[in-house]
Order: sequence, then C-alpha cells, then structure tokens
Amino acid sequence: MLAIFLSTIKDRKISLAIYSATGVGLLWIYVLLFPSIQAQAEGFGELMKNYPEGFLKAFGIEDGLILSTLEGFLALEQFSLVWPIIVIFLLVSLAAAGIAGEVEKGTSEIILARPVSRRNVFVGRYLAGAVILSVFTVFSVFGIVPLAELHSIDYVLKSYVIMAITGFLFGIAVFSIAMLFSAISSERGRVYMATGGILIVMYVLNLVSALKDGLGNLRYLSFFHYYDPTQALVHNSISGGAVWVFIVISVACAVTGAVLFSRRDIKTV
Repeated sequence: MLAIFLSTIKDRKISLAIYSATGVGLLWIYVLLFPSIQAQAEGFGELMKNYPEGFLKAFGIEDGLILSTLEGFLALEQFSLVWPIIVIFLLVSLAAAGIAGEVEKGTSEIILARPVSRRNVFVGRYLAGAVILSVFTVFSVFGIVPLAELHSIDYVLKSYVIMAITGFLFGIAVFSIAMLFSAISSERGRVYMATGGILIVMYVLNLVSALKDGLGNLRYLSFFHYYDPTQALVHNSISGGAVWVFIVISVACAVTGAVLFSRRDIKTV
C-alpha cells in the first residue's frame, strides 16, 4: 500500500504544483484588486439592493455584498465558484486515472500482480488523493496570509482555518464519489461523466432551491448548499450538518468503492 501511495504522489507532483501555483496566483490577483474594490464597497452594496433576493441568495450573497473586508471579497470572487471548480478538476482527474485509467490503458494487471491486495491498492490511491487535496488546500487557502502581509491588508486568520476545513471536507466528498465510480469503471471518461453529472445536478438543485419558491428543500440534496464560503470566511463558522454530510458521504463512497473494487472481475488481455 505504501508503494502505491508514494508512486501516486510522485506521478502527480507536477500537476499538484501547477494547481497549487494557480491557486496562489489567483489569490494574488484578488489581493491586488481588493484595495480598489474596498474603496467602492458602499456603491456596490447600494447597487446590489436592486437585485432580486432570490438571485442574491442563489450566489451566496444573503447578507448583502460584503466587499469591505478581504474575507467577504474572497468568499464572493474566489471561493464561491472558482476554487471548487479547480478542486473538482484536480480530484476527479486523479480518481479517474488512479483505477479506471489503469484498466483503460491495460496496465492494471501490472499493479494487481504486486504482493498487495486490491483493497490496499484502493486505499493507497485514496490516501494519496487526500494528501494531494490537503497540500492544495494549504497553498490555495493559507497562501493569502503572506500575500496580505506583503500588501499590508488586514485579514482574519481564523476565517481561513475554517475555510480550509470546509474546502477539504467538500473536496474529499467529491473525491470519494469519483473514486467509487473509478473502482467500477473501465474508462476514465465514464468517471468524468458520472461524477460531473452528479455535481452539475447538485449545482442546479442549489440554484433552483434559491430561485423558486416552494422548492427550498432541494438544497439539502446539494453539496453546494453545505459548502458555504461566506459562512466560513465572513462568519467564521461551519455548520455541524455540513460536517456530517461530507463525512458520511466520504466514508460511504470510499468503503463501497474499496469493497466493489476488491470483488470486481477485471479482464486482462
């Protein structure tokens, strides 16, 4: 299992570095933009009052447009949509290549020929993904600290600690679903389609629940309801319900994926 874990980390170190650098680079851009946005925060707030309440709620602006603080600005611009998209691309591609990709290339028999059980192969890949997610989260969230210090911008460290926890829980849940599909698929494309399809449906459900009266309960079926950067960064909190949903989904998908992969009949050429 350790060999599988280490080889996965080694194979993904360049892509991890690129993704992490992208996350830090985006933070730097927002830090540079923030002073001018902060100066116009009051004007933007007045403008947003003219938007429908449902529209603002759908995009996580329930408490008004909070642009006077770095945390409010980042919650709206970086962590509401851009950050989760990057995480989804990173983790789904990792999961798809980890098992389904090996089957598709016909190299799975080489890995399975090693003196290690299939379950340990799955666990090794899964733990490597969790570590890669952790590293990306540290750089793409806590990278704001040296950048804010460099440009003399006030920040609240606790907000980013909670944001990192929220982001990691969201990411590991997405990765667990992708690993489940990878464990039962023979093509990477199927993993992309299945996981992407589920996430798109979840995103639409979250939007519809905010825009359409009477459909509010649909939000509980969406990860994007529980992943709340405004609550994390602006209010310094994460709901217990969100923690439990992400943990239960992650554990259930990971365990199911490991069991199904260990029992799967993989045909070799």
